[in-house]
Formats: sequence, C-alpha cells, structure tokens
Amino acid sequence: PLHISLNSRELIFLQYQPFFSAMYKYIFGEKKPLAQNPKPWRINLLLEISRSAWQEISTTVEEKFGLLCKDAEYLALKDLLDNSIPLVLDIYAVFFRSGDFNTYFESCFHVWTVFFRFDRKNYTKALLMFLSDIFYWESINHPILEAIKAQLPKFSDSTVEIFHSFLRRSTQKHTEAQQIINYGRYLNQLRLDGNGFRENFAHTSMWAAYEYSARDISHLTKKCACFLLQCFLEIYVCVFHSKTLLTFSQSLSDSSSKKKGKKKYDESISLTAMKMPDVQLCHLPLGFNTSCKPDPFRYCYSSNCLVFFSNNPDPIRILACCHTYHESCYRNSGLKCLYCLASLQDGVDRHVQSLLERLKKSKKKKTKKQENTISCDDDDEYGSVNYRTFALEEAIWHFRMQ
Repeated sequence: PLHISLNSRELIFLQYQPFFSAMYKYIFGEKKPLAQNPKPWRINLLLEISRSAWQEISTTVEEKFGLLCKDAEYLALKDLLDNSIPLVLDIYAVFFRSGDFNTYFESCFHVWTVFFRFDRKNYTKALLMFLSDIFYWESINHPILEAIKAQLPKFSDSTVEIFHSFLRRSTQKHTEAQQIINYGRYLNQLRLDGNGFRENFAHTSMWAAYEYSARDISHLTKKCACFLLQCFLEIYVCVFHSKTLLTFSQSLSDSSSKKKGKKKYDESISLTAMKMPDVQLCHLPLGFNTSCKPDPFRYCYSSNCLVFFSNNPDPIRILACCHTYHESCYRNSGLKCLYCLASLQDGVDRHVQSLLERLKKSKKKKTKKQENTISCDDDDEYGSVNYRTFALEEAIWHFRMQ
C-alpha cells in the first residue's frame, strides 16, 4: 500500500511536472527553480498545498465557469485537482491507515486507472493481482479476507519501504552485490538497537530538517491559490472571451485501441494555461482516452436518450470522466458511463492476459535494460515564504470581475 502510494504520487508529479514547476516558481520566485528530480518531501508539499489551495477557491471557480463548461483544459486541470491529487494523497495516509477497507479497496481501482492512463509499467498489473486476490478470497470465503478487513493497518509494508530506503540511500548503482547484502545485514542488526536506529533515522531522513510552520503552510497555500486562479482565468478568457474551445476529433487514438507490441502515439495537445505545451490524451480525464471523446456540444451520451424529444427537462450531470448524461439516462445506464466501462474492461483484459503470458513463459536469460538512473538533484534547502496580506482576496476579486 505505501509503495503504491509513493509511486502514484511520483507519477502524478512527473506527468504534470511543467505545471508544478511553474507553480513552484510562482510561489518561491523565479530565482528558485524546482529540481528536475525533487525529493519526496518536496513533491508531497506541492501536492498538499495544491489540494488545500483548490479547496479555498473551488466554489469560486465553478461558479465562474458554470456547471456545464466542457473545455478540455478546464476539465483536465479540474480533474487533476478534484480527483488525481486527493486520490494519491489519501489512499495510504487516510484510507489504509484508518482501516477503512471498503474505501481503500475502491481507491485501489481508481489508482489502477491512473496507472492505466499513463501506461505505468508493472503497476498496471500489480494492483490487478491484489484485486484478483481479494475477489478470489471472497469467492471461497477465505478467513484471511476477514482478517484484512478487521486489521487493515497491520498489513502495512512501511517497514519494508523504510528498510529499502535506508539501503538505497547508502548504496550506488555500481555497488557490488555482497556489499549490499552486508549493509542490509547491518541495518537488520541495527533495528535491535532502538536508540541506534532512531539516531540513524533522525540524521538521514528527508523529513528530519522540515522547517515549515503551520503559518508558513497557510501562506504557501494562499500563494498557490493565487497561481491556480491565474491558470483558470487564462482558460476562462480563451473560452468565454476569445470563444476558443479545446476540442478533439473522434478519430484520435485511445487507450483501448492499443495492441500488444504496438506503441501508442497520440496527437500532441497544448495545455497553455497549465504551462504544458506538448502533452498527450492521457493527461486529460479518462473519457478522452476512450473511443468516444467528450464533445462540448453534446450533453448526453446515452444511446437511448429520449429527453430531447420530451417536454420535461432533465438535469444534466458531468461525470468525473467528463462524459455527460441526463439524470434519467444515467440511471437507465446503471449509474455507469458505458464508454469508459468498456475501455476499462478492455484494459483489464489486456493486462491480465499479458500477466498470464508472462507467468507462463519459461525462464530466459534476461537482457539488462537501461534503467532510469537519474539521481536526485534536489537539496533540503527551503525557499523563503513571502506572502502579501490579502493577496488571495484581491486575486479572487480580480477573477470574479473578468
């Protein structure tokens, strides 16, 4: 669970890195650029203040754009702030550690859809294996399932992750296998000495020198909120003043059309307000990765929609995937988006089949692949927190007046 949480946070940060880099410069100043490979605590900081900032301004932004704005960039930024960031922050820290099994189990599938969208190698299969185990234990009424539900936090892999973190921090890619083994044994022995382990952790932890106070975090959140308002205002001007909507043709490739051995190539998309001039469909909400992409001028995706031929108006709902349905049509569809359901089912089938084929293969000598060995180029230096009083209130007023 912790391993999945850490990797999902890193994935979201890396996929939207230009956006977070621009945010970091806005908050800490042009002279303090964000490292290309920041430390985990700095990634967590940006994710946390992004969520808190969005909570401050979400109502104002949604009132400004209205309930039915379907511009792709607006939906992409809103999906990132509404869904992706809270999901990766809470799946372990809140859902798992609180012992809320049902919410944690559901969030595991949501995280899988994130890995699926970005085609994250191995993680698209790891979570499916976990979900498969749960369904199997449920089908045979195995007692392990009740134990997990009753004592979920006790099944944490945090000890393994901490051990692995210590080990990686003290070794290099050229370290000999025996040296790694010896140091691992030393760490294992060190855990028996409570004071020694605590001392080692206190001097090597990335969180050891964390210096931001609650007041600092509040100021950082407000500056981040100003940055987000600036992004949304740029989108608003394009959509409502320049009358320029970011739309896509249905002919663009989608994740469900990806075949084995064939790499997916998407048309390049520019998300100008998010400072991301060259992205793919996977950076947009799930609906844009299906065979039927959201159309800003279509308000119901039910194949049996009869509301337009009726005299009774029916409220329209925009789903998280960005497809829209009339409330009655959505209920008739079983409270599901059938296009996204079909895409996800196809994705599950393909990755399960790929996993089974991999398990059946006879062991062959593996060729060593080039790994991502980019070292952390971040330091533990903290940017100064400078916030002008009432800056957020002024930004909100300016946003409303446009």
